[in-house]
Amino acid sequence: MKGTVRLLSFLLLSAAAPALAAGPSSTLVPATFNEGAVIVTDRAAVADLASALRDAASAAGSSCTKSEYVVWTQPDDDLETTFNGGIKALGYTYRLLDRSDEAGGRASVFALSGPKQSIAGIWVEAEGNAVLAWCMLKPVAAQPDASSPAKAALQPNPPATSAPKPAPAKPDATTTSPAKPATAPAPARPATPSATAKAPTPKPSYVTGLVLDTQGHPLAGARVFLSGTTFTQGQKTSFETETKADGTYSLRVPDGRYQAKASYTTTFEGQTFSFFLDPASGNPNTNVDSSEGGNLNFRWKLSGLRAGRGAGAKEYDDFYGSGVDFSYCGLPAKAYCAEKYAAVTPGAAPGGSLITVTFTPQGKLVDGSAGKPIVYTFKAAPLAPPGGYPYSDPNGGGRTILGSDWPYHSTDFNDLPLGKYTLTVTATLPSGSTKPLKVGLAENDVEHDSVTVRWVLWDNFNPGSYSGGGIKQMKVYVRD
Repeated sequence: MKGTVRLLSFLLLSAAAPALAAGPSSTLVPATFNEGAVIVTDRAAVADLASALRDAASAAGSSCTKSEYVVWTQPDDDLETTFNGGIKALGYTYRLLDRSDEAGGRASVFALSGPKQSIAGIWVEAEGNAVLAWCMLKPVAAQPDASSPAKAALQPNPPATSAPKPAPAKPDATTTSPAKPATAPAPARPATPSATAKAPTPKPSYVTGLVLDTQGHPLAGARVFLSGTTFTQGQKTSFETETKADGTYSLRVPDGRYQAKASYTTTFEGQTFSFFLDPASGNPNTNVDSSEGGNLNFRWKLSGLRAGRGAGAKEYDDFYGSGVDFSYCGLPAKAYCAEKYAAVTPGAAPGGSLITVTFTPQGKLVDGSAGKPIVYTFKAAPLAPPGGYPYSDPNGGGRTILGSDWPYHSTDFNDLPLGKYTLTVTATLPSGSTKPLKVGLAENDVEHDSVTVRWVLWDNFNPGSYSGGGIKQMKVYVRD
């Protein structure tokens, strides 16, 4: 569950408001959280955790209809146990779907069955803090048994009266959504999983699971590789299978502990691509005890940080999406592009101009879904003054970087969903007028108003290795 644990730090930044003295009321169940709980409503802060929560709902056999995110920055000891006791007192049956204990923290995925509604959730404890993310699986609100009061982490609300409902408190300045940088928009959320996308019921002596496509539907023909160690002889062993039409797999194995990896291979634009699938637990090392039986579920993702990659990862193969190395010819051009581009370009976009890089999809993406334009914007670096570096020129010198905050002559555009795109680059000058920049796919052919961007596999790539990125980073050249 490492992928979920690492979301805690970002979420806490949006929960830095003073703790509520009496504890906030839950929006999912008729109960009140204990003192110190903070409900987080910042969409940017919970975006990645929301994705993990949707996977939890899928593992529970349904989908989220209403969600809630709660943070304790100073949780009591055994807060999770106390919370589970409060849930039981409200009339819910608790079912553990997955659990992971790592050096950096621990996480649980669970499902709750009540008399009138079901809930799926994730409980994370790391760095001395606790986070609860849960959602309704059915729209009917459950009513607690008045004779079974919850305690501590969750307390039932008193009966409703005729008094008006108080208005929600205004968010503290530290909980408002930060301004988003002008980079590529987040990919669209997956569609609601199909009603047939139901994880198998775990059974002793088996490792089972469910694999979903990018839209939350069953994915047939995905390869699943199990590796583990048997209990009796401590022998390392492995097995491989494919998912059936309903997206499930089932392997009978010797009693032991097992983990799984999965991949999916398909053809797009005349090429065969293989994709490593995202573990529903968020942790590629999640394992199960086959003597008890357990599910290891996966989902195909076209974008997002790969499971197991830490926060702040920025290499192109740290993402499920594809990458572009966007290289500026600049000056001296022969260091980056062909020497024929070494002359200072008359009328080059001055510093402060807004550079807009647009990837416009041509047709559908690799999964058959409709692509959306992806746009990056940044400010142009200043041109050198007349007679200044890098060359003396009465009309002003050139520059070595295009983006004002670039550390080098090129930058990476990462995590684009695999498809076929038309790439254009435009400068909006301080005067408000616009001009196209030239682009190309070779250092000696940077002459075009647009280029078509396609990706290819690594040389001799083998998806059976279940490691690495698989798709080459595309290189594009740009000049004034």
